[in-house]
Amino acid sequence: MLDGLLLNKFLCVHARRVGYRSPATGYAALVDETEYEHARLSDAEVVRAVHGSYADWMGGRRVVGVLGRFGRLAPRAAARSLTLATPRLFRWLVGPIRRTGRTELVVERCRFLTSTSPEICVRICKGPTETFFTDSLHIPTRLTPDFRSSSCHVSFAPPPPRRR
Repeated sequence: MLDGLLLNKFLCVHARRVGYRSPATGYAALVDETEYEHARLSDAEVVRAVHGSYADWMGGRRVVGVLGRFGRLAPRAAARSLTLATPRLFRWLVGPIRRTGRTELVVERCRFLTSTSPEICVRICKGPTETFFTDSLHIPTRLTPDFRSSSCHVSFAPPPPRRR
């Protein structure tokens, strides 16, 4: 039920950012809108659309600003918090997510990747997601997809502690 609500909220904000609302429903609408985005938007427009969709989905620029301040002030705690929250909040997008460490996750079989293509994965998901979490939330993030197994390793890597 939560997954359906989160997907529907994302579809509303994503269609507005991409400039296209799919006639399909559910996850098929997300795939259709993503294919439209990939085919018709420039790289810069894709980044703006994805970043804007994430920000709107998370509650807007103010909420993202608060989360970003948390990331700047307590990067290790923010990275651990993201590792705990992501399996519940992004399951609707990528499928089941498992924690493999304090700041590490694995998506065993990424729903987004298997529903689209490796090219769309890199252009619409990997790159913009890494820059959004790194630049807006101030948590260096790395997504490492494995196209053969359709898995993806996610690392929220806080900067090393400062030496005094």
